[in-house]
Amino acid sequence: MPRIEVPAGEGPEVTRALSLVPHFVDAVNALEKAVWASPLPRRTHELVRMRIAEINGCVLCMTWRNDWADEASLAAVSQYATSDLFSDAERAALEYAEQFATDSKHIDDDLLDRLGAHFSPAQITDLTLVLGKYLAMGRFMQVLDLDQACTISYDADGKLVTTEP
Repeated sequence: MPRIEVPAGEGPEVTRALSLVPHFVDAVNALEKAVWASPLPRRTHELVRMRIAEINGCVLCMTWRNDWADEASLAAVSQYATSDLFSDAERAALEYAEQFATDSKHIDDDLLDRLGAHFSPAQITDLTLVLGKYLAMGRFMQVLDLDQACTISYDADGKLVTTEP
């Protein structure tokens, strides 16, 4: 149950909460589209999304799935440093995601050098903006308890569907 009053109606609570601040709707939607259009490798994108979701404690974000990464890898993202499920590039991206979300002030040149061994400057910039979106929106949903007790999927027509437990 949301921690703020959201308008009644169909659709996810986060969408209904955003309707309270229409001046943000276009910006949030544009950022969402830009993130989904990211040219990062899809598997890397999904792995870092899941790591941010775990750090945020966003139930919706942790339960949402696409087909970009397998379940075993998603379940192991917090053990990226020791798991053999990840490439060196994925480990560097996951470490960056974790530090970005927990201690960004102390991201050092060594980590950026390790990222640079696998990703171009444009990809690192893209990754950083993708992480920022997931961190911000995940915390927005978690803090206000928006959609934390449901799952979101798409039906056969591509319509967003929420399912309460």
